[in-house]
Amino acid sequence: MSLQPFLLFSSLSFLLLSVAVAQEEESHNHDDHVDSEVFEYVVGQDDDLSEHDHDHDHSGHSHEGHGHDHSAHSDHDHSDHDHSAHDHSGHDHAGGHDHEHGHSEHEHEHIEELNIFTGAGVNIGGFLFPEIFVIGAGGAFERGANAEDFATSEHDPLHEATFQAIEPELHIDINQKITGLLAGFIHWGEEEDWEGELEEAFLHYHVTDNLAIGGGRFLSRVGWQSEKHVHQWKFVNQNLVNSRMLNEGELIIEGGEGIVHIGNGDLTIGGGGVRTHAHGGEEEEEGGHADEANFNDWVLALDYKFHIGCDETTAISASYVTGENGFGEDTSIYGVGLEKLLCGGEDGFGCGSLLFRSEFLARDFTVAEDGEVADHNDYGTSTALHYGLSDSATLSMRYDWVSAIDDGDELKLHERHRISPALTFFPGESKRLQARIQYDYSDDNGLESEHAAWLQFRWQWGGGEGHDHDHAH
Repeated sequence: MSLQPFLLFSSLSFLLLSVAVAQEEESHNHDDHVDSEVFEYVVGQDDDLSEHDHDHDHSGHSHEGHGHDHSAHSDHDHSDHDHSAHDHSGHDHAGGHDHEHGHSEHEHEHIEELNIFTGAGVNIGGFLFPEIFVIGAGGAFERGANAEDFATSEHDPLHEATFQAIEPELHIDINQKITGLLAGFIHWGEEEDWEGELEEAFLHYHVTDNLAIGGGRFLSRVGWQSEKHVHQWKFVNQNLVNSRMLNEGELIIEGGEGIVHIGNGDLTIGGGGVRTHAHGGEEEEEGGHADEANFNDWVLALDYKFHIGCDETTAISASYVTGENGFGEDTSIYGVGLEKLLCGGEDGFGCGSLLFRSEFLARDFTVAEDGEVADHNDYGTSTALHYGLSDSATLSMRYDWVSAIDDGDELKLHERHRISPALTFFPGESKRLQARIQYDYSDDNGLESEHAAWLQFRWQWGGGEGHDHDHAH
C-alpha cells in the first residue's frame, strides 16, 4: 500500500477540521461582536418553478439530505435542495443538507443573521448570493497503483492527496422572477497544475409558477446524478455509468431550456451545442476511439421526474438524449430511474431513514471509420442505499456496473463492476463541514488493482446551513 502521502494528508486534514470546528464554535460564542443584519432569502422549498433555478437537481426534493429527494424536486439532501418540482429526488437526503438548487436557484425563505466567518446571510444587493465549496481528498492503494488508475472523470481524485475541487458559485434571484447561476470548477489536475473552467452560466425567466424558460451554459438533466456538482455528490467519485455515457459525467449544454410542471412532476427540455473537454478519461485509457462515441456537436435532452402516491416518497425518472458524436454520427441515450424514501420524518431523510436510489442508462451509437459504418450499444446502472445513522451521519452503499464493447482495437470498453461502501459525517451544528470515508472494490480486467480507500473533506462558505445546493435547472 502506498500509505505515506495518504497518512500525511489525513493527519493534516483532521488538524484543519479540528481548527475549523473550534473556529465555528468560537464564532457562535461571539456573534454579538460581529456586525450582523437580518435579511430574508429564498430557501427554495416552494413548489413552483422559481425554485428550480437554485437547485441544480432538476428533479426536485431529494430525500437524501433534508427532505425528500423526490424525483421532481431538487435534492433536499442533507446537502441538497433540488426544487424543481416536488421530487423526492429533489430532497436529497443522503448526506447532509444538500441544497440542490434546481435551476430554480436561490429561493431562501428563512431569515439568517449575517456571519462573515461562515458566509451565512452574505449577499450582494439582496439578489446575488455567493458560495464557495472546497473539497480535499486522499487515497490509499495497493502497491503500484495510483489514484489516476481509478478515475473515470476529471472530477474524481487524480492524486494520492489533492484538492479534488474548489467550486465558487454565485446564485441569482431577482424577486423569484429571474434566477440564475454562475458556477466554476478549479482543481489540481493531472499535470500537477491548477486547472479550472466555468461550468455553468445561465439565467431563467419564470413565466408562471408552472413554466420557466432560459438558457446559457448548464449541466444537462439526465436522471438523478448528471446535474450535480462535486460538492453535491454522495460518494467520493463519479458513478461509472455517468462517466461512460454522459461525457465523463459532465454533459454541458450551451443553448436553451424550458421547465414545465406537469402533473406530479417536472419536464425539462434542453438543447444546443456541447461543451467538450480536451482531456482523456476512462475510454481513452482503455484504447481505441470509444471517447468519440460521446456527444461532440449538438444535443437534445429531455427529462421527466414525477412522484407516485400522495405521500411523495416515491419518484420516477425518465430521460432521453440524442445528438451528434465525435464520429459525425448519432448517439442516443435512454434512461429510467427509481427513488424511494422509507421512514422519513417531517423534514424527509433523517435518523433512521432509508433512501433507495437507482438509475439505468442504455446507449445506442453509430461508428464511422474508414468508410465503414457500424452500430453499437452499451448499458450501465448505478444503485445506492443511504441510511441515516443519526442527524449528522449517513451510511451509504453503492453498486455500479457498465457493460463491455469489443470491436477490435478501434473500439474497446471493458465491463466493470464496483461496490462502494461509504460513511459521511457532518461535525458541528451548521453542517458546513463534511468528512467522508469510502472503500471501492472494482472488478475490471482493465485495472491491475481492485482495491482503493478514500478520505474526503468538504468545507462550505456561504449559503444556508449545511446546504450544498443542487442546482436544478
